[in-house]
Amino acid sequence: MKKTIFTIAICLVSILSFAQPKANFSSDKFENFTLHTYASFDAMADVSFIVESENSLVIIEPQAFKGKVEEFVNYTKKLAKPVEKVLVSFHAAGLKTYPSEQKVITKPMAEFMKSDAAKGMLGFFNQAFKGEMDTELVEFDEQIDASTNFTVDGVTYSLEPTSLPGMPGVNIAIGNKVYYQHFAPAKGYHASKNQIKNIASIEGALSDAQKAKKKGYSLLLGSHGYGKAGVEDLNFQIKYLKIMKNIALKAVSSEDFIKKMNKKYPNCKGEKDLKAIAIELYK
Repeated sequence: MKKTIFTIAICLVSILSFAQPKANFSSDKFENFTLHTYASFDAMADVSFIVESENSLVIIEPQAFKGKVEEFVNYTKKLAKPVEKVLVSFHAAGLKTYPSEQKVITKPMAEFMKSDAAKGMLGFFNQAFKGEMDTELVEFDEQIDASTNFTVDGVTYSLEPTSLPGMPGVNIAIGNKVYYQHFAPAKGYHASKNQIKNIASIEGALSDAQKAKKKGYSLLLGSHGYGKAGVEDLNFQIKYLKIMKNIALKAVSSEDFIKKMNKKYPNCKGEKDLKAIAIELYK
């Protein structure tokens, strides 16, 4: 896990190398809650979510960069409802802003945050971003199992460990329509190099996608980029990952893998991701 997490940390910093769209908020209304999405397009393109129910708010994956933290918190305050929980899945940073009684973390992530790998990752971020990222380790009053169901103000949350190997984070179903994972599917794009490292990660990503399809979720969330996707994106991802696995098992080299993937998906964006995945698969 240590190598996997730290490699992802280094790769994510590469987001700095290209221009980002402007930060924005958007909202989606469901029967008993409204989902607010903040696509920050900061140096890591982090995305945060607010579940607004009748009487309270639940924050999922808060912001971590100076300026973005304040913008997100100010938006939250404008909703004029108390924050019931700040739920941490994959991103345990940017947390000192919130009172300890609001913060919730899963036990596997809490254990990971005590590890040398986590401390090394946060130290790397602190150095790479010259102190602009809140990497302070905090205490959590509430630690919950990775497989947990709970309800806040009439909205159900179902947590389950991701099928991606080496990752302590969890996927989160919100109500029966919304499904959060670390990476949202994206039609017409190659998989992220930060998601796919080997055959096992292809299988894990495919398993998570198929679970989402089986449950019939209509909105898919992810922690980076635009943060949201739909059923067409999910269908594309499932077929794509099946084809990728088949090609990866048969290709004899990274060049052969790239050639065969490009033949199947000649118009897919994200060639740099595809090349990075190929290097990992055949190193």
